[in-house]
Amino acid sequence: MQKKYYELFFIVEKQYKDLFLEFIFDLGIEAIEEKDKGVYIRSHEALDEMAWALETFAQKLALTLNLNQKIISDLILTEKENKDWIEEYKKGIKPILIDNIYIHTTWQKEKKECINVKINPALAFGSGHHESTHSCVKFLHKYAKAKSRVLDLGCGSGILGIIMAKFGCEVEICDTDELAIESSLYNAKLNNVKFQNAWCGSVDKAQGLYDLIVANIIADVILILEKDIKNHLEDNAILILSGILDKYKMRIREKFQDLELVDELQINEWYSFVYKNNKKDK
Repeated sequence: MQKKYYELFFIVEKQYKDLFLEFIFDLGIEAIEEKDKGVYIRSHEALDEMAWALETFAQKLALTLNLNQKIISDLILTEKENKDWIEEYKKGIKPILIDNIYIHTTWQKEKKECINVKINPALAFGSGHHESTHSCVKFLHKYAKAKSRVLDLGCGSGILGIIMAKFGCEVEICDTDELAIESSLYNAKLNNVKFQNAWCGSVDKAQGLYDLIVANIIADVILILEKDIKNHLEDNAILILSGILDKYKMRIREKFQDLELVDELQINEWYSFVYKNNKKDK
């Protein structure tokens, strides 16, 4: 065991935290811990480049979303005496049961009576522990139908696409982060499922219409993609929107008021909505 390890701490605005967690996991970091109102990254490797990457990512995100506020703060890098923090990290990741979907790591046992979903230990984000992902899993259990053509928009770890594939859907995935696509394909293989198509980019690159689109991304990005999302919905298609903080819920409802709101779920300050593109009913 090495004598030293490196720890990087930062505070991120709440509505963008999940984007940063996904970004960090996709870069192959071994462990992340959320505490002290911020995020700790730990690694055997020096984290100078990670600190630079986080600052650059924050700047580009602020520019893309036309934000005047600072997204991350209190970025502190320290060197510490080593301990077996990887094992401690593993102990802290608990399996989760959502209806009959059992989400667990590669070192935890399966449940025979459940639909089991394994996620790479380095990709705890998107594992169902976060409120928005939890809501999406519940909605997919209710609305995803076998043989439907579906899109996981902003796939992250690929967990939602994997679940839909296990339901018998014809799944396509996309994400603007190439590492997220690689991670999703890896996790699909780990779970013995295949995606029909996968690309680096957004919904504007999609071909044709979908029976269901699920977008578990932040509200700002949902608002930007609104028209492209609607353009790829089949008649009577289902649209699941998640990752929406309380303060954004009315803006989302206004933007999607031309669709029928058929379901919604709130867990803590996070909202998720289900819409139906009921053109044939009009």
